[in-house]
Amino acid sequence: MNRPAESPEVMFQRILHMDERLAQTLTAGGIATLEELAYVPIGELLAVQGLQESDAQLFRKRARAYLLHDASSGEDDGDTVDA
Repeated sequence: MNRPAESPEVMFQRILHMDERLAQTLTAGGIATLEELAYVPIGELLAVQGLQESDAQLFRKRARAYLLHDASSGEDDGDTVDA
């Protein structure tokens, strides 16, 4: 069953257990996908106004873990990731 499209903010909150403020900060800074969060250079993440390095590292790690899990399972089962 296909899930209705959700905003990047909602996706970040659901999958990565991110608070709304941080999700909005990332999308305002141009980060709108898990792939971008996981794999853009750390300097680019740190250039996002209001994003702390500790948050960038934590959620980058969670995004990578989710993407690796998703790729190995072959489907999105709605699971979230705690890294």
